[in-house]
Amino acid sequence: MKHILVGFLFVLAFSFQSAAQMAMMNEKMTDKIVTPEDAAKRALTVGGKMPEFTLSDANGKKFSDKDLLKQGNLVIVFYRGAWCPFCNKYLHDLQEKLTEIKAAGGNLVAISVENPDTSMKVSQKNKVAFTVLSDPKLMVARKFGIVYELDKTTNEKYIGYGVDLVKANGTEKPELPLSATYIISKEGKIIYAYLEPDYKKRATPADLIKVLTEHKSAMMNKGMMKERN
Repeated sequence: MKHILVGFLFVLAFSFQSAAQMAMMNEKMTDKIVTPEDAAKRALTVGGKMPEFTLSDANGKKFSDKDLLKQGNLVIVFYRGAWCPFCNKYLHDLQEKLTEIKAAGGNLVAISVENPDTSMKVSQKNKVAFTVLSDPKLMVARKFGIVYELDKTTNEKYIGYGVDLVKANGTEKPELPLSATYIISKEGKIIYAYLEPDYKKRATPADLIKVLTEHKSAMMNKGMMKERN
């Protein structure tokens, strides 16, 4: 009887230890932050379908994904914020090629987590003539799977620069979207995805125009084939 009791207590202690170890492992897994590299691997990519959404511009006008696709093949640019010089330069570069992007059948839209007032400043600062939308708490960016979290050291560095992401964006964690660029066909299918973890690297306007032009040509040829048949 004594041996049975000792054995029972041993099994019970082992069970508690295993449960504690499992809890610690789960906690560590939960605490693991999503890095830019993680986000780039998990994000929606070519062949996927664009998620549904409705966002507002600086004037409060609402745009749904369906509204935007009616205007042509959609070019979506996610940018980090007005405080990012690389983003501002990229928006400026896109503006300079906007006529060519439209001629190739593209409808350019920029999306940021920042509030509408800041989006207005971005438009004015970079003199952009395309739509700039506000994505509260990165709701749409999350649907695309491109949100990542800053590590503690980087976050503290940003705060030191005067960029407090949690405070400015109203998120629970210091999060940002990848500087991703997508091209979505009128049917809502992703035909191009630039998912680079390094925010200093961007899809070139020339690459976007090339993809749009090739897609436009392919659709025209497809239409001609249908007419012949």
